[in-house]
Amino acid sequence: MTDQEFTPRERVERLFAGLASPDADAFADAMAPDAVFEIPWTVPGLPERLEGREAIREHLAQRWAGRSSLRIHGVYPHVYDTTDPELFFAENEVDMTGPDGVRWRGRTSVNLIRVRDGQIVLFRDYMDTGRLATLVAR
Repeated sequence: MTDQEFTPRERVERLFAGLASPDADAFADAMAPDAVFEIPWTVPGLPERLEGREAIREHLAQRWAGRSSLRIHGVYPHVYDTTDPELFFAENEVDMTGPDGVRWRGRTSVNLIRVRDGQIVLFRDYMDTGRLATLVAR
């Protein structure tokens, strides 16, 4: 299937379906060449905004490579339609085991995603960075 054969909602659902086994290439390939990835509540030292597919790919490859202390068992998004056919919201729960061996499932982020011409042009990640930093530090 080409990008044009997916509905905007299918594009969003396919993106989240691949997050349990993080693949920066697959994630970035769903993005438009000039896509924007925003993390408004990021931790100090990390960018709040990335512009362009390749910058997104590079950032996620680095971040996800350092996430080996967390084992992701599943990502469970609830995707919401809006009155704008290009715009979606998603609430994500993640089932994971932290470095301390404790397994838990909890809400980790809310996302705003805009899809145009079969590609994601905006991914805004309101991630609970404090909770995730605490998990990694355990």
